[in-house]
Amino acid sequence: MLTAIVLQLQAQQRGAIHGSTGRAVHGFWFQQWQQVDAAFADRLHQSKNPTPFTVSPLMGLPHAKHGITAVSINQQAWLRITTLNKTLSQNLLANWLPRLPAQIELADIPWTVQKIALTPQEHPWAGQARPIDLLNRHTQAKTLPQSWTLKFHTPTTFHGSGSTFLPFPLPDALVGSWLRRWQAFSTYPAAYDLRPRMREALMVSAYDLKTVPVRHGRRLTIGCVGRLTLRAGKLTPDEKTLLATLIDYAFYCGSGYHTAQGMGMTSGN
Repeated sequence: MLTAIVLQLQAQQRGAIHGSTGRAVHGFWFQQWQQVDAAFADRLHQSKNPTPFTVSPLMGLPHAKHGITAVSINQQAWLRITTLNKTLSQNLLANWLPRLPAQIELADIPWTVQKIALTPQEHPWAGQARPIDLLNRHTQAKTLPQSWTLKFHTPTTFHGSGSTFLPFPLPDALVGSWLRRWQAFSTYPAAYDLRPRMREALMVSAYDLKTVPVRHGRRLTIGCVGRLTLRAGKLTPDEKTLLATLIDYAFYCGSGYHTAQGMGMTSGN
């Protein structure tokens, strides 16, 4: 089961946030797990890439000026957490959420949890789905699209050669990031590796992207935000079905690098 929850927050005092908040939300996620089940928290923390969860940064804040975001009292914000396998999703709903305090601290600011959204009716970034349902939706479709438009809502980047990163979603890197997570966590693994075909038969037909720096202390990562349209070349119907499924899956798993620290938040049509 794939699960996405949204915590809607209100600041209880003024403050200033330096840099990105993705790492702060990541720390909050694990701090709460330590309170709920320390042994489970340790196992989760030791999980290797890809991680079975994603977190967003604090969303809905004013634009930063010179790397500093000013937060006023009663400022509204929200954060999102997704879980990518059945065990973690069940633990999230049965153990983590019921133990969530009414007030939390993020980026040295106290926040009141005003609402927890579990469904898309409560918040457009919340919801649940089974991977098989995502697959069946496209397997049973009478026609398959020739193009897909994606939006990257938080900075998105990909591993390049060596220790470098590429802040542009090339088709094979983008689809590969989704496929790795699908193969790791879905009980319906793909029968073949789609990535080589993405280099041959999937093209970028339009994009409107800009680079955005993500600062965590001394670490600086460059990502991109904006829109990208992919167009199928000579993809077979089976390949298009799998690609369309992975695009839906990206709503939960994100794209690229550091999705567990606020990067790569993705939606598609």
